[in-house]
Amino acid sequence: MSERKLSGIELFAFDVMEETGAGEPRRSIRRYGLLKLSCGSAAGYGACLLSEGFAPADPVRWSACCRRLRGLTPGEAASAAAADRWGECEHHTAQYALIGRALADLLRAQETRRASARLLIGLGAAGLLGGLAARVAGRGADALRGPAAGGRAHGGYAPLLSARHAADAGVRAVRGAAAAAHGRAETAPAGSAGGAQAAREAGAAFGGRAAAESVRGRAISPDDMPEQLLAAVAAERPSSFDLMDRADAYCAWF
Repeated sequence: MSERKLSGIELFAFDVMEETGAGEPRRSIRRYGLLKLSCGSAAGYGACLLSEGFAPADPVRWSACCRRLRGLTPGEAASAAAADRWGECEHHTAQYALIGRALADLLRAQETRRASARLLIGLGAAGLLGGLAARVAGRGADALRGPAAGGRAHGGYAPLLSARHAADAGVRAVRGAAAAAHGRAETAPAGSAGGAQAAREAGAAFGGRAAAESVRGRAISPDDMPEQLLAAVAAERPSSFDLMDRADAYCAWF
């Protein structure tokens, strides 16, 4: 089956205002970008500092090179960006570095989903074979008991019925455990920082301009905030609509 193409290319911008110094009429703004690349139900993320100063970067102009990814599969996009197919990496170093991180995260997320699907299929096949073996064993026991066993209820021999139900229950339990493990594996984007403490601190990252109030008094360098954004995504798993509501600016290439 052919690989699916990218279904969404979105950039969310979040502003953090710095304290004004003596004699400064305006506050400097650090604008951070969260790039989300979607392929069906899988998504990959990357974050970086877009600009710093009095005039925040326009996300549409900043991410214009992302339009090159339209119509490509994640694998094709990763290969094209790595090979600098369009000759733009030299002039858009930050943009292509962000694209590379988001694509790598998306590819890892897809591989995790495929591995989980293979595990569930394997468990289902094993459960089916186990159920067949239980039925064969039950029929063999019926044959050994002789004609007297056949004089019981016409619905079948009771031990065989319970063995069948027990096998089905075992399959359901194993599948449920595998599905739960699959859900836990997808709690965070591949490669992102996690942990309860990081999640609590990351909650402020999605506040847009309100984030300035929550981070005030704490020294957060421009290098730390992108990781806080990724940790917030890992903790909350917000939809694109949620991110749009919290972002200070937004653009998409479909």
